Amino acid sequence: MDYLAHGLWSLILFNKKKPIWAAIAFGVLPDTLSWFIFMIYNLFFNGMSAGKPNLLEIPSWMVSLYGVTHSLIIFLVVAGVIYLVFKKIPWYVYAWPIHILMDIPTHSRDFLPTPFLWPVSNWFFPGFSWGQPWFLTLNYSVILISLTYITARKLRTRSFGKKKQKSVD
Repeated sequence: MDYLAHGLWSLILFNKKKPIWAAIAFGVLPDTLSWFIFMIYNLFFNGMSAGKPNLLEIPSWMVSLYGVTHSLIIFLVVAGVIYLVFKKIPWYVYAWPIHILMDIPTHSRDFLPTPFLWPVSNWFFPGFSWGQPWFLTLNYSVILISLTYITARKLRTRSFGKKKQKSVD
């Protein structure tokens, strides 16, 4: 799934929690620590180019970062360390494995499959590309409907709260 969609889904799934920016940050963390770093690297060394990157031009360090940040095994290790240090796992950290779970079916084996079992296994789910027009349309339609519902609910709650407060006075 694309970077923006991961951020929006984190907003949708954790919309009742504060600070919401923490969930959004963890929701895009796997791509930030891999693709965003690669994009900055490319900008400085190869110039900016649009479109699907050539797999042969992706450096091995980028593939390694992608493996580390998109692994449920690595997430469990990091979550375990967080728990040992803080005696709890903050709610927003769970946006990270949700990102991975969303990527598993939306990445094909042909182009950067999600290495969710790395380093234990190199098996990849035979997903489909999130870049297909039908999926982009469906995904962003559901995102838009969800955000509209959340916004309407919040507006209705605020409006109802003000009316109730006036009637008490």
